[in-house]
Amino acid sequence: MSLLRVLIDVAPTAAQAVPWALYDAQQRLARSGLDAAAAWPAADAREAVLAASAVRLAHVVLPPMPADRVPAAAAFALEDRLAGPAQAQHLVAAPRQRDGSVIVAIAARALLAPLQGAFDRVVAEPSAAPIPPAGTWRWYASGAAGGFVRRPDGSAFAVGAPAREGPVPPELALPLASATRASSRTRVEVAFPVEDAQLRAWSGAPFARAPMWRWDQDGAALAAATDLLQGEFSRQKRAPRATARTQFRWAIRLAVAALALHVGATTIDWAWLRYQSWRVSRAIVATAHDAGAGEAADADAAALALGKRFADARHRAGETAPGDALPLLARAAPALAALPASALKSATYASGTWTFDLGKLDPLLVRNADRDLAAAGLATLSATTAAGTRVRVAPAAGTERP
Repeated sequence: MSLLRVLIDVAPTAAQAVPWALYDAQQRLARSGLDAAAAWPAADAREAVLAASAVRLAHVVLPPMPADRVPAAAAFALEDRLAGPAQAQHLVAAPRQRDGSVIVAIAARALLAPLQGAFDRVVAEPSAAPIPPAGTWRWYASGAAGGFVRRPDGSAFAVGAPAREGPVPPELALPLASATRASSRTRVEVAFPVEDAQLRAWSGAPFARAPMWRWDQDGAALAAATDLLQGEFSRQKRAPRATARTQFRWAIRLAVAALALHVGATTIDWAWLRYQSWRVSRAIVATAHDAGAGEAADADAAALALGKRFADARHRAGETAPGDALPLLARAAPALAALPASALKSATYASGTWTFDLGKLDPLLVRNADRDLAAAGLATLSATTAAGTRVRVAPAAGTERP
């Protein structure tokens, strides 16, 4: 099966010439070129490769959690590190690693929308570049304009093309200065043609040569990259083909009968649970109506109305409600008091939720704090940020009443 990959940094037009590369079924590069869409070679599948100038790879560290919660937790950890409005960005998180590391690709929704129907997959150009060793940043040239730098944690950011004679681009100089202040001096490897005099003239870090790299040289790396067509941009999967008939007909019939029995029993259990859930939901709605909380459309709305009515009654009596700032903070205070004195950097309350920004702490202290908060009847969500750890605290379900 042949595969065509097209490198783009903006939504392509019919007349725009863009780099392309054609691969065989073994991900070997067959040929490449620079043409408008009408001149692209025919292929069984098409993939778009977002140039480094159109996508960023960020690195976050998350605590153990179910895989389906990783995207939301990663977005929460990155909400203060996004350039521009969050609603204009599309975030796709790679699977969480053993050490908690998650690589998150960030691209503009406006760019991905027109690609959804034209390509089978969309991947990020920097994700195909090798990750450098610890203590080293590697500067690659993009197949489009400029280039990008990949760091040992897997993150990557775009960098402008270097001047023939002059300092390194500011997109690289500023992060280098910040890294030098935070830790030991960083070495930068340059993976594109550059003169020796230019290497010696650049400042801010030791610069050295690295093997040349092109965006289309490693088809296997592009195939292993995370597909950005996820969430709202995911393509509808084709239904799997029916399996071929086999000679073990009796075994298949027995398996079908066992499956039918299992499905029947599961359906009965499901129906009973649905009936019980319906009775409970009806009772909650009726309770809300009898309490004067109004007509609720469903049990969730009724529970919210009851909680609001309870809080209003407490306030009218001159008393606090459990979701108010001070009672909620009082429940969280013992867990926070167990942390070092300088750990708490800021605390923000909004809509029944406290958000605590903590400094860099031992992971054991963070886990102990989460355990103590849960023991106090609080639901928590924590994520590692560039400055330390951010913890969001709210009353756990069933603990809204004193």
